[in-house]
Amino acid sequence: MDFSGKGNLITTMINQGGLPTIFIMISGILLIVVGIERFVWLYLMKSYKIGDLLEGMRPFVVQRNYAEALQICSRRSTAPQMGVVKAALLSVENGREAMKSAQGSELMQVMEKCEERLPLINLIANVATLLGLLGTITGLITTFSNLAQMDPSEKAKGLGEGISEAMYSTAAGLIVGITAMVLHSLFTTRADKLIGSCQDAGLKILAWVEQAERKDDRK
Repeated sequence: MDFSGKGNLITTMINQGGLPTIFIMISGILLIVVGIERFVWLYLMKSYKIGDLLEGMRPFVVQRNYAEALQICSRRSTAPQMGVVKAALLSVENGREAMKSAQGSELMQVMEKCEERLPLINLIANVATLLGLLGTITGLITTFSNLAQMDPSEKAKGLGEGISEAMYSTAAGLIVGITAMVLHSLFTTRADKLIGSCQDAGLKILAWVEQAERKDDRK
């Protein structure tokens, strides 16, 4: 398999790294696609500051003006925090347990969407690293097998090429594996933060509804 531009690191790795390196590069391409999708979803599409909206909603919830509170929710209808809040407000007339159940159901959906494809990134990290190790082993096996059949004058060159194949495979596996591990850690942290923000919003709504009920009891 011949690739032009041997000065390029990636093409050099593919040329000299052997078959495992090709699979590592395929996993690297998959990592790029999945990583971009997760970055857009977690950091761009679902990055909302809803603190002011929640505080603006508080007086209406305390006064039991839930219709107005739901209108505030619609201003950021795509924010996952507002989805949890809306689910609670729509169930408020059915009691506290119904609110908690509705919140829990909505929160589970948020968690599933936040953690979607994160196991795949973790799998890529493990597989790429192991493929790099496999390439190292197969490269060394091939090298020492060929050395026995080589002319003594060619052995130094053959040894160098074999070790180069093994090292390129190792390097490719580590590059993809380490990148995948870093992305998995970043995305997991972001997902946990988003889920925590949804839980916090839900707890605030429950507290405000409870506050409204205590006010009514005192009247």
